[in-house]
Order: sequence, then C-alpha cells, then structure tokens
Amino acid sequence: MENDKVNSFEEDLVCGLVKKYQPVSRAYLGSSKELKDGSQEFLSRDDMNEIFKEKSGQYPCLKRIKTSIRYDVVYIQPSVARDILRFSSRGVINPNNKNRRISKAEVKRYTTAMNDERWCLTGEPIVFSDDGELLNGHTRLESAANSSKGFITVIIYGVTDDLSFAHIDVGKIRSRAQVLEMAGVTVDASILSKVAMLAKSFEQTKNPYAFRGTQGTSFQQAEILEYVEAKEELALSVNFVAELAKRHKREIQAAIHIYAFAHYLIKSEMLKYEGVIAITPEDYLLRLISGIGIQSEEDIEYQVRNFLQTQVGESSSYALVCRLSSIFKGWNHYHNIDIAGNKIAVRRVARYKKDADGNRMPAKSAGNINEAFTYPFAKKGPTPSKIRKQSNLQIV
Repeated sequence: MENDKVNSFEEDLVCGLVKKYQPVSRAYLGSSKELKDGSQEFLSRDDMNEIFKEKSGQYPCLKRIKTSIRYDVVYIQPSVARDILRFSSRGVINPNNKNRRISKAEVKRYTTAMNDERWCLTGEPIVFSDDGELLNGHTRLESAANSSKGFITVIIYGVTDDLSFAHIDVGKIRSRAQVLEMAGVTVDASILSKVAMLAKSFEQTKNPYAFRGTQGTSFQQAEILEYVEAKEELALSVNFVAELAKRHKREIQAAIHIYAFAHYLIKSEMLKYEGVIAITPEDYLLRLISGIGIQSEEDIEYQVRNFLQTQVGESSSYALVCRLSSIFKGWNHYHNIDIAGNKIAVRRVARYKKDADGNRMPAKSAGNINEAFTYPFAKKGPTPSKIRKQSNLQIV
C-alpha cells in the first residue's frame, strides 16, 4: 500500500514537471493525446441531430475538442484578396518566403466563375494560422483579386499546428516540391525533394545492394520536409550540382537530382571510410558533369560518361538506378574497390527473351538492373535473390 502511494506521488510529480517545463507540441495536433485526454465535453444530442439529421441516431455523441480554431462566413472583395496575398508570408515557418505557386489555368477558371456569379459556397475554407498567415486558399484569393466581384467563403482561423501547411488538401495533394518551397528552402525545391526521397529511401532500404530508388513515392510531404530540415547536406549537394549544371549545361548527361544524390551519398559514406580519399567528391562530380580533365578512354570518368550517354532519353526508375550504380562504380574504382562485373557499365535486363520456339518475347522487368547495386565505399556485394531470378534472361 505504501509503495502504491509512493508510485502515485512520483507519477503526479512527473506529470507536474512535464506540464510546467515541457512545451506542448505544436505539430501533428490532429493526433494529440493531450487534446483528446484533456477534454471531457461531448456534443449534445441536439448538436448531433443538427449535424447528421436523421442519421444522427446511428452515431455516438462526439467528443468536443477545445482549440484556438474558429470559423466564420465572409465576403472577400477583390481589393481585400489582393491585400491578403500581398501581406501574407510563411510567417511562423519563414517570414522571408513567398507563398506557394498556383495554377494559372485554375485561376482563370475560378475568376470566370466569380465574374459570371456562378461561384458555389461549398464549405471549403480559406485557412489562416494563429498569427494571421495564409495557409490555404491561395488560388481562390488570386482568382478573386483578378475578378470584379469577389466571393463569399468560409474562413477558418487560429490554426496552431506548425506542420498544417504541409498537410492541408486544396483539391489535390500538394507536391513535395511545393511543401519545401513553402518552408523556405532556397535551392530548387523540385530537385531537392527528389534527392531527399532518394536519400530517405536508401537509408530505409534493408539491403543496399537491392536499392531501387522508388520507395520514396510512399512518403508523406511532412516526412520529406522534416528529413530535409534535419539534413542540410541535401540542400548543399543540390546547390553544388546545380551550379555545375548551369556552367556545363551542354555537357551534362543526366538529371541534376541524380548527380546531387550521388554527391550527397558519397559525402555521407565518407564519414565512415577510414582509407585515403583518392579524389574529392567535388572534383569527381565536376569531371563527370563537364568532362574537364579527361584525357583518354581509360579514364574512369570517361567510362562513366560513356555509360551515361547510352542512357540519355530514358526516364524510367530502372534507368535512374543504373545511372547511380555506374557513378558509384566509378567512385569505388578510384579507391581500388572491386565492382560488380569488373566494369563501369551496369548490366541490365534485355528487352526481349526467346520462347521455346525461338520467337522474341518482351521480357519482364526489361531494362532493370541485373546485378547488385553499387554504392560508395562498399565492397562488391552479392546479387540479391530477386535479381538472381532474372538470370535466365538475356543480358544487354
């Protein structure tokens, strides 16, 4: 009994200290245990009837959660819409950053509907944060600013969730690039989002030799944003490669995000490497992108560029993995590390195979990498079982 009292006292003390000194999270409030547990109030049956009408009897009374969020229905004139867009920024995230890009086609369509007085009051709100920053509704406000009539809309204000801008749905899922732009990323957000997805995918791949680079499509926007914020090296790699690409745009043979991810991963893996670095990642990428310094066909960069040239025009995820593997093969070759197939070129599944009668048939997984993926400073790895099953196919 005494122990129970002591334990109860300790629990109460810890709870008190947490409430006093540990700030309440301002992110993911829609999943907040504190908000759920802190409310004992429920909607009345009259409230439920008003919301759900004759179906209300099918539902239990919902718990009412107290937050700073409020709403109203207002008329927004064209001049007011212009002012809101003019004075809005990403305040709580980055006061110097502009609002997200909008679709000109949608603006034109919405403006026409407002001018023709055919704008519906759907209940979709314009959303503002607790410090008055616009979180959602940029396209509708731009349309109103261009119109002669404006529109009536629901506004929601007082939103305090720091990551709300990354999750609000405006009729279509915001691209990862838009989320990064809205958070104040200064490099090309479209490229950075691709690099971040590749980096996060590689990090979460249990067997790096089986890396396929496509897992990133399942990530949420906020996940990618958090990942970028935690790894500033991603933006530095994008910035470095983007500058090279500007200067050598005629010589570059692959998309910027491929070189940027290669630069990032090499730099990252260097931290674990204890040997002598034969060439800096910056010099290696410079030679790969520009061709500067290549003197013969025996040069490693020449061989990598030669393989990359064979992939020009291909945009599949298979081609992306093959390009990366070739770049990393060149890097490892510089450091006297054995590479798959003992050559820079990457083996791929042939486009066709022959059936029992000798007829050519389209091959399954045509163009896929047909060897273990190569990554920086890693010894030549075993071919993953999934790839071994392709051994009966012709190799290109």
